[in-house]
Amino acid sequence: MNYPMKYPVKFILLIFGLFVNIFLYGQTEFKIPEKPQLIYPVNDYANILTDDQRNALNNKLISYSDSTSTEIVVCLIKTLGGDDINYVGAKWGAKWQIGQKYKNNGVLLLIVTDDHKLTIQTGRGVEDALTDYTSSTIIHQYMIPYLKLNNFYEAINSGTDQIINVLQGKFKADNKGDDDETTSGIVIAIFIFFIILLYILMHKNNKNNTYYDRNGKRRNNDDDFWGGLGGFIGGSIFGGGSSSGSRGGGFGGFGGGGSFGGGGASGSW
Repeated sequence: MNYPMKYPVKFILLIFGLFVNIFLYGQTEFKIPEKPQLIYPVNDYANILTDDQRNALNNKLISYSDSTSTEIVVCLIKTLGGDDINYVGAKWGAKWQIGQKYKNNGVLLLIVTDDHKLTIQTGRGVEDALTDYTSSTIIHQYMIPYLKLNNFYEAINSGTDQIINVLQGKFKADNKGDDDETTSGIVIAIFIFFIILLYILMHKNNKNNTYYDRNGKRRNNDDDFWGGLGGFIGGSIFGGGSSSGSRGGGFGGFGGGGSFGGGGASGSW
């Protein structure tokens, strides 16, 4: 009976999280890198991994994708500048269109080294297997212990191994907390709704509805809100629509047009 409630709750929480992010901080300041012409599984923008470590992870994830078509992409960056990691992760997966079109079988593992945060974001096609609860278990039991030792390679290697095990049906997680998770999600959604409603009422009573960004440009909060909401719905929820590239002649790169639906989990160390 909990299944019909699962995705509406996640959707509501994601939308409310977006509202809070835009109302309190304006549109996201972190600029997601442009989609490369050839996306490899491991993208180390923080320069943490050695060449041998990066090659080993790439070979494992390319081999898995070749046999299943599922794309697991790992991205490492230094900082988000205060932005929400779940929001950025969902937008990143949608922008790069990780996963195959129509299958939507992409997974993004985003690690922010200086912020000590990480998230697993999932495409719509793998959400039933790689649930939020399971992703959280992988993060806290199989990755954070290594990250606390500053061992990024073993954290990524262990985490991606468990993601693969989940998708192959070999990972067994304790699901007794699902009912509590769903109930908690509804309570949080209602709480955030009233916070946002209160902010909107206060916002309308404010005669000066403009502000100046860091560059001194005059901005309007309403414009930021609707522009950010439209971009988020178009990109994160409905996903991209470009066609899948050919893999003929060797590795053709990831990012075949997959759509992300906002599923995932995060943690910190």
